[in-house]
Amino acid sequence: MTEERFTELLSRKLAGEISPSELTEFKGYISANASYGKQYESLKSYWKQNEESYEDIGKVFEKIKSQTDIPRREAEGQQQIKIPRFNFSWITKVAAVFLVFGVLAVLYHFTLSRFFSAEDTVYSWKQIQVPNRLISSITLPDGTKVTLNSASKLKYPESFKGSNREVYLSGEAFFDVVSDHQHPFIVHTEKMKIKVLGTAFNIRSYANDREKQTTLLRGSIQVTFPDNPATVMLKPKDKILIKDGTYELGTQTYYNEAEGSLMETLWMSNKLAFRNESFESLANDLERKYGVKIIFNKNSIRDFKFSGEFEKENLEQALLSLKIVTPFNYKIKGNSVYLY
Repeated sequence: MTEERFTELLSRKLAGEISPSELTEFKGYISANASYGKQYESLKSYWKQNEESYEDIGKVFEKIKSQTDIPRREAEGQQQIKIPRFNFSWITKVAAVFLVFGVLAVLYHFTLSRFFSAEDTVYSWKQIQVPNRLISSITLPDGTKVTLNSASKLKYPESFKGSNREVYLSGEAFFDVVSDHQHPFIVHTEKMKIKVLGTAFNIRSYANDREKQTTLLRGSIQVTFPDNPATVMLKPKDKILIKDGTYELGTQTYYNEAEGSLMETLWMSNKLAFRNESFESLANDLERKYGVKIIFNKNSIRDFKFSGEFEKENLEQALLSLKIVTPFNYKIKGNSVYLY
């Protein structure tokens, strides 16, 4: 009865039709039970009052999923359903609340419960987030070594259980994966899923970079995409680039072939190398290396192209070097750099 009463009061609260005495009772439930408070906070941000229309309830479902602590799994073969515009009465709003609770129940049953099955149980997740200007290394529970570039985030389980070893990356990282043919290693990024058995490869997948890429140094990897049915197998020295929704195959690039240094992994030596790179793209690298925010006050200079390398130079030395190649002006104010 307590759960039913709370749901009834929650419906009235979201609909804006709760009486003063009921509001006092509702607040009592929130104060006494933390889970009730979380449910209310999760639902109220999606609720539209004053007879606003619900145009796509699928968006509500996606927002709810994004609030869970479990990394999102890309759904395959989903068909979008357009919901007609309706103005909800109070009774319909009550039904909508039950619908949202139903969605949560279905989500748990078909997604979370499966994720926490006896075979694939992962008890807790850990996360490492590297700030700007730093590079960090970590050894995962299976012995896999990961080097993370600036402004990168890696989410991984406290211990690998089940048939796969899965991690989630945002940013750039070099993986040296321990071979285990019975338990493939899978890296999830925004635009790619990389599956390996034992190999060494570099992934660059920053959210604010237009181009994402994966470069294979040793072994073999399988790359799939959330929005493309293609499956690509890479062999050593292969590179895959994703830009504007399409991908292309290429090969790794030597910065200095005599020394065997690669453009794709030079960052691990704390060097920023670039070749025929637009100023707009280079600005993202400079932000991560120097911990600043770069603002273009003149759009025409975004397309300037540069090639070079920075290692021990400070921010002003780097900007002066670029200015000599192609003239532009800049102003440094605190942690912001204005280009014009």
